[in-house]
Amino acid sequence: MSFIVDLSIYAIKHGRAHRVLPSLIIAQGILESASGTSELAMNANNLFGIKSGSGWSGDIYTKQTAEHNTDGTVYYIDADFQKYPTIEGCVIDLVYKYVNGTGWEAHNRYAAVLNQTDYKKATAAVKAAGYATDVNYPAKLNELIEQYELTKYDKEVDYVVKIALDAGHGINTAGKRTPDGEREWSLNNKVLLACAAKLNKYQDVQILRLDDSTGNTDVSLTTRTNKANAWKADALVSIHHNAFDGKWGSHGGVETLVQEITASKASKDIAAIIQPRIVFAMGLRNRGVKTDNLHMLRESSMPAILTEGGFMDSTTDIGALRSDAKLKAQGEAIADGLAVYFKLKLKVAGTPVPPKEDEELKFSSPALKKETETSLVSRAHRQIIVAAAVKSGAHASWTDKLGNNTLTDADVLGLAVKYTVTVNK
Repeated sequence: MSFIVDLSIYAIKHGRAHRVLPSLIIAQGILESASGTSELAMNANNLFGIKSGSGWSGDIYTKQTAEHNTDGTVYYIDADFQKYPTIEGCVIDLVYKYVNGTGWEAHNRYAAVLNQTDYKKATAAVKAAGYATDVNYPAKLNELIEQYELTKYDKEVDYVVKIALDAGHGINTAGKRTPDGEREWSLNNKVLLACAAKLNKYQDVQILRLDDSTGNTDVSLTTRTNKANAWKADALVSIHHNAFDGKWGSHGGVETLVQEITASKASKDIAAIIQPRIVFAMGLRNRGVKTDNLHMLRESSMPAILTEGGFMDSTTDIGALRSDAKLKAQGEAIADGLAVYFKLKLKVAGTPVPPKEDEELKFSSPALKKETETSLVSRAHRQIIVAAAVKSGAHASWTDKLGNNTLTDADVLGLAVKYTVTVNK
């Protein structure tokens, strides 16, 4: 994810300006450079395998490369490649090639790459122009564009980073409290609110809250991750505070968790950025980044971390946990770490505030609010609502969404309204 974010900045800047799809540029970078890890990328900032020609006056990097015959068989040659001082220089050169051609031909063989709105036509045009000899080159690029949803970078709007935030547990969850009875969710909530407030100071960020913002309901873990997955968040942060055995002791410290074995590089990178910031904010011992097999990490389809901002049963840590200033600093540390990873920019005066995405409804009746929350949590109630709405004319695909857990709370409420209106016309 970090490589894509880094490359997208230059793909958008130079691709859009010269009528080249950013999704094409990013997919080529992923494929040609193994997401920035290839020898050529590491040693020459050359992400696209651009070879040195007679018109190149810059540095050269020589390496063995695989070529393909028309029948698909592979052969190897030593080739000279252009070496760039920065990744941006490489992107500029690629776009220049597409816009101006090879320079040694009267016509531009890459003209068909320009002004495309269909990425499949763009990838086919690149292959047809002779950019690559691999007969499967367009198919490989198409697969990457679809896998990483790169077409979102083609839209004429700024890319929005979507952050899912989660305050662990609920206010009444059994056992989740200090030996003196202070509730973990209350600590988690203070950190989350500070994190969200700081994130909202950055441009192009949307926030989705996964837990119950009142703390009254301990929303199921499945509901939380389903919500984040359906929203297609770019990152998930589940905020917690630790405990050893529920009795006061001298243990303590801050740790950040990622999923064991299967954690993505992006999850590890985000954890590595955020962990020391929380340690500094809380002034507690650094227990490091650790791995565990936890639902919030395992079942989320985006980079995900779980923070443990100190031990609730620690005589060493409890002072920091009881400090609103420290908890605020912890939340801001998480936000600033995310800003570093996603390269977010602070808003300037006059920048409009992006719409919030927490789907929080305001009820005038506490009783109605409780009944609504019960229906949203209850799968049986959701089934009743969907079945009634489909029977009254709603599309049958809503039943599929219920079955594959992509039905959101807002969907359920909307279907309930549709059924009520339809049957009472």
